Amino acid sequence: MHRSVILAIGLAAATTIWMLSGALIGASRTAQPAPSRIAPDAAATQRYMTVLVTHSQAAPVEREILIQGQLEPRRRVRLRAETDGKVVRLNAEKGALVAAGELLVELAEEDRPAQLARAEAELAARQLELSASETLGSQGLQARTQIKQTQAALARAEAEIARLRVELARLRIRAPFAGVVEAREIELGSLLQRGDEVLELVDNSRLKAVGQVPQQRASALEPGQPVHVTLLDGSQAEGRLSYLSQVADAQTRSFRVEAEIPNPERRLASGVSAELRIKIGEARAHFISPSVLTLDDSGRIGVRAVDAEDRVHFHPIALVRTEMEGVWVSGLPPQAHIITQGQGFVTEGEQVEPITATTDPS
Repeated sequence: MHRSVILAIGLAAATTIWMLSGALIGASRTAQPAPSRIAPDAAATQRYMTVLVTHSQAAPVEREILIQGQLEPRRRVRLRAETDGKVVRLNAEKGALVAAGELLVELAEEDRPAQLARAEAELAARQLELSASETLGSQGLQARTQIKQTQAALARAEAEIARLRVELARLRIRAPFAGVVEAREIELGSLLQRGDEVLELVDNSRLKAVGQVPQQRASALEPGQPVHVTLLDGSQAEGRLSYLSQVADAQTRSFRVEAEIPNPERRLASGVSAELRIKIGEARAHFISPSVLTLDDSGRIGVRAVDAEDRVHFHPIALVRTEMEGVWVSGLPPQAHIITQGQGFVTEGEQVEPITATTDPS
């Protein structure tokens, strides 16, 4: 009996010790932190936005103003009839090259020569009358008023002759300058009245390349500056700035410019589109693709680049020159790491992880 009690007490003690040891082990496991699944080096490294950059170095480039315009003839005129008459001679065909003073159109004389002969006879008679009146007047046999009347009649006769001679000269329409007959509105036998259009004459021995320059750039121009002209077909020509308007267009606030272009062989045609490039100095600039241009919060156009500490900075730029492959801009430091991809997702002062591009994507 005594032995059974001792055995029961021993079993109870062992059970209690086992339970307490389990609770302690559980508490110990609960207090220990869970092991991290991230490697210590990766967890300690902070990740930044990745951007693609390209290294750019400023280079000297000629500053120029680019103007879109067209070619115009140096001179053009629409010749009109200065008197009435029928066309009896026509020397001008469309497209013909004519010399200055060359006869182009002749109208019928009709009775104009007879009118001139009569006026000349009238003049001779009036001259005799005046001579006789003056003789009689010197002898006191002719009143002074009579002499004045005779002088007036003589003047009218002279004026009539002058009028008829001008009328006869107007029957022959001549070229005021050398040029090409661009259009002709008449044929042989056409009846013309004063003011009717006869033909259009164009002087294209020299052309004018014309366009409009923005008001903020007009102050950089002055007559005499060289102008390089490029046409849509690739033809090129050189000229000089010959005219700069002093009054801005009321609608566009731009100024008309004209450059005189020699065209001795008349190979350049008027009316075609032209690109005018006017050199205005030299500047150091970066050559970039237009795709890297962006806007800041103020709406300024510029370029985002990273500094030596890989932080983003926005640089407002100014256009220096444009080419088919890209643009030259100023406003960047002499050497710059320009962001070519990702510039729209980063902000001023943000630290990034730049990756250098082998080429500048367009």
